Amino acid sequence: MRSLAKTSALKRLVCPALLLTGIAWNIAVQAGELGDLLQATLQHPQVRAAASQSGAAQAQMDAAGGRYFGSAALSAGWHQYEDRRVVGVFTPTTPGVPLISDNISQTGLTYSLPVDVFGVIAANRDRARHDLAAAELLARQQTLLKLHQTASAYATLQALLKQREALAFYRQRVAATHQRILREVGLGKTAGVEARYAEIELARVAADKSQLDGALVQAQADLAEASGREKVLPDHAEIHVPAWEGVAADATLPAQIALARREAARAQADEGRQALYPALSLDASYFRNAGGGDHRDTWALGGVISLPLGVSQYKQAQAQRLNAQAASEQNEAAARDSERQLASLHAAYEAAVADAKAMEKEVAYRDQVAAVQREMQRLGSQTLENLFRHERDLLDARYRLAQARARAAVAWSAVQVLAGLPTETYIARMDAK
Repeated sequence: MRSLAKTSALKRLVCPALLLTGIAWNIAVQAGELGDLLQATLQHPQVRAAASQSGAAQAQMDAAGGRYFGSAALSAGWHQYEDRRVVGVFTPTTPGVPLISDNISQTGLTYSLPVDVFGVIAANRDRARHDLAAAELLARQQTLLKLHQTASAYATLQALLKQREALAFYRQRVAATHQRILREVGLGKTAGVEARYAEIELARVAADKSQLDGALVQAQADLAEASGREKVLPDHAEIHVPAWEGVAADATLPAQIALARREAARAQADEGRQALYPALSLDASYFRNAGGGDHRDTWALGGVISLPLGVSQYKQAQAQRLNAQAASEQNEAAARDSERQLASLHAAYEAAVADAKAMEKEVAYRDQVAAVQREMQRLGSQTLENLFRHERDLLDARYRLAQARARAAVAWSAVQVLAGLPTETYIARMDAK
């Protein structure tokens, strides 16, 4: 039963870690390695991709602002016809005489300057600005997720190393007890069944070691998949757990991202609604026409007023208005969900810290109890089964202590992803000496 309890506890540590790991590191493991690994995480392809998306959003905002300056086009064309054609228009310099040729070329420049009477361009630029804010927040969230995965994988490996250390210590005690019993059996002081029971316990320890080795390999594989480094192990097994700091639900990254998306959707709805009004633009053009050995310059200056009459524009504006309403509801939902996650993670952090403190006391107590039981068993006043039961209790307490510290560190890290802690601050607090 104790072995099963320990196995279950081990799975509780390893399985969540498998969901949280996935980060790439490209630097050598050395003293203060967690901070170095977290710095290397900033070069992960997903982090770079998020930064590129943020750059694309910046370019979109610049493009939206550029609409105020209008658009120009330079064109050149040459055509040959089977018969003579009229080139350009009649000009005042040669009244009534068109430019005629079967070889016609035309070069020119056109320019159109929109007049943002109803604020369509302003709304489009406003939407691009909020899209940029959302992209920057998403980039920060992606970076923090990768940092969280790095720290979680590192804490998991630290806990597993602590468990491996405790299991190795327990195996030494079982092996020593087994050797002592074999000597006593040889002297006729102890029944042979005691030696067989000790052999069974050694087999159980070997099975536990195989399971622990498998968990280590899996954790290392998760680390290698994300980092590109093979068989990385922490240089120390002491898990650092930062102190808890309160976070407001409406200040979390998901809430801020939802708010930016809400404002972007509102700006898009405004743009769609204002686009239903007449649009005014000032146009200018200059062309040089050539054909038949003659050249004519033509230019034009004027304005264009257009009014959309299609049903699709009105339906699209209605869809954008509904999207803005949905984004507003999603913003409220994000704030509520952030509050729920914060409460859950705070509870998990407090429970893990309390469990770690309790396990520290229990480890000290069970270490003393096991020492007394070993002496009693050596003197013949305690059965081997009871001795191994107490030793298993001590091993399980050490397992739970390592797990509790890892859970506290992972809970703290997860909260920082919600809070949107600056990356350098996150690294400094996780790698505090």
